[in-house]
Amino acid sequence: MKRNLYIIGMPASGKTTIGKWLADKLGVGFLDIDEVIIEKTGLSIYQYFKEYGEESFRILETQILRETDQNEKRIISCGGGTVAHSDNMNWVLNHGLTLFLNIDQEIILERIQNSFDLRPMFDRLSVEDIRNKIKEIHKNRVNFFSQSKIIWNKSTPSLLLYNAVNQLIR
Repeated sequence: MKRNLYIIGMPASGKTTIGKWLADKLGVGFLDIDEVIIEKTGLSIYQYFKEYGEESFRILETQILRETDQNEKRIISCGGGTVAHSDNMNWVLNHGLTLFLNIDQEIILERIQNSFDLRPMFDRLSVEDIRNKIKEIHKNRVNFFSQSKIIWNKSTPSLLLYNAVNQLIR
């Protein structure tokens, strides 16, 4: 593999699941930026947001993202908002291949409802408020996401996705 593959998308779009699947298929390493934050801080993403706020989280997230270029090539799952901050979208475009998981917002809503403890931005919101927040986040981030080299419009991976990534990354 010649370069990293950065997987981006909305919260709960499947970045970790699809990233692990692709890493396994390609026989390369996998790194989840959120998991690195948890390991470094000893706090869940939810706890980190609550204790230190989003701005501190984005600074740490950017630092970890920039460190990915110094290691072996692999699949990297970015947090939902990573590319919308600190010129990170331009950085990933210049340092690897990008894959945007563009899945249906109703699927995202369902996934968020099943994982509130992992999603601090949706804490204590009603279903309708979550739906509205998803729409707002998408509107604010779609210009970043749409710059990706590959845009995947399905909620699950397939051989077609593997073939596309494999052709572009080798």
